[in-house]
Amino acid sequence: MEKTKVVKDLEAKTLTIEREINAPKQKVWGAYADKDIFAQWWGPEGWETTVKEFDFRPGGHNLYAMKCVDPKQGDFFGQESWAVMRYQTMDEPNGFSYKDLFANLDGTPMENMPVVNVEIKFIEKDGKTTVATTIQANAAEEIEKLLAMGMVEGISSTFDRLEKLFA
Repeated sequence: MEKTKVVKDLEAKTLTIEREINAPKQKVWGAYADKDIFAQWWGPEGWETTVKEFDFRPGGHNLYAMKCVDPKQGDFFGQESWAVMRYQTMDEPNGFSYKDLFANLDGTPMENMPVVNVEIKFIEKDGKTTVATTIQANAAEEIEKLLAMGMVEGISSTFDRLEKLFA
């Protein structure tokens, strides 16, 4: 997790996560923008992602599930988690923003779960790309809930998978 930088700011209700990926930003953009590539790396190690609906454009959305397929992950094994990314803005290949929410398999938002705004920026230097993710919540308690659910560990593991994709 040391490769992933995390800054929690409860006063601003934000969580900022940065990770340098050994690939140019156009390739990193493509990993988010292509349904089949996205499904290969999104989610922590030991989890498989299934994309049910994918429309990568402002006003579009991505409805997907992550399922734990690793028996060594104890109580998580067999669990499935559905979510929706509702895309807001796009600036290819520099970044995009979306509303992120936990959902049921039909895309209906789950009650009592955080709904956050996410902005992702791709900053390229010397052929490597820093993925800078800013998560904006409505309340500091939502940031704390996401942290308690293991979001940082999950994102760090997800970025490990993205790095392997470009290895």
